[in-house]
Amino acid sequence: MAFFCLLLYIITIYLRPAEWIPMFYGMQLMDILSIAAFLFWLFDFMAKKKADALKTPQNMLMLGLFLTFLLSHVAHTYFGGLMMAFTEFSKTVILYFLLVLIIDSERKFKVVIGLIVFLTLLLAIQGIQQFNTGYGWAGQPLVTDNTANAGRITWISIFGDPNDLGLTLVIAIGILIAFLFGKVKFITRIFIIPILGCMLYALYLTNSRGAFLALMAAIFFYFVRKTKKFLLGGIIGALFVFLIFSFGPSRLALMSTDEASAYNRADAWYYGIQLTKHNPIFGVGYRMFEDDFSMTAHNTFVLVMAESGLLGLFFLVGLFYISLKGLSLVEENNIRLQNYSHGLQSALVGFAAAAFFLS
Repeated sequence: MAFFCLLLYIITIYLRPAEWIPMFYGMQLMDILSIAAFLFWLFDFMAKKKADALKTPQNMLMLGLFLTFLLSHVAHTYFGGLMMAFTEFSKTVILYFLLVLIIDSERKFKVVIGLIVFLTLLLAIQGIQQFNTGYGWAGQPLVTDNTANAGRITWISIFGDPNDLGLTLVIAIGILIAFLFGKVKFITRIFIIPILGCMLYALYLTNSRGAFLALMAAIFFYFVRKTKKFLLGGIIGALFVFLIFSFGPSRLALMSTDEASAYNRADAWYYGIQLTKHNPIFGVGYRMFEDDFSMTAHNTFVLVMAESGLLGLFFLVGLFYISLKGLSLVEENNIRLQNYSHGLQSALVGFAAAAFFLS
């Protein structure tokens, strides 16, 4: 039952039924499902007394990151910020540990990856429909700005920004590419191609430069990793990157150091570095970057460094490194999971690349 509740929890995270389906209005579905998943896991743990997943280094890094967010406010004796940091980031920590503790078999792992790809496909389909009709499934309109010739597709809540929706698509695309070019049956490739095409088209409709740069990084990394030869893999990856750039969104052509957006990002990064220089260990406090600045850092690493100091940056970078290292070990020791390992590594590299331009 714990695994079933976790699957429902993941579905509610992506589809957000309580925010747009009348029969679910006002229901705290994610809270209910997370508590249920934990309780069922606890019953199972007490019966089997087995929790090997707790020994993984990522767990310590995640707890360390959470602790630094809290300490970033304790260091400034801002206890209102402490409660805010605990309330906000504890949701991420809970989701993380539910995934780590409950997904304790290869079968469960594959089911969750498949579910995430399927849910991302649904978001891509709704985005395409939104572009054609002007409104998405939740009634949300297209997002317009000064640089887009047409509206940009989006979803709701944590996917309410086209950049966030685009990055979600990149993660699923990174996984699918590994299966498209990996060792799979021919019928599997035939099945993947239309799904991949749908997601790529939805990514195009987000008109997100950060997401397309992330996709370029993910594809380049995949072919270098797949061939294990930097030159050959780099050439193949570069060809795909060139095609992506050629057919990418119109806003890609606007990328320039003379563009106002580039200046704003540079200013934000400089401001973040200055904050770090004055508060190098614990930062200025979680969610406090915009307290005296008009915009966010548009760089996850700068944002974490400024708000939680070099200590927070250490734990964040450590999570990326240990996860990539762990996936490499999986690839070497379990041939059945090789495609999953390649796909998740590519998705993680794409996410890290986007983190340099998105918060």
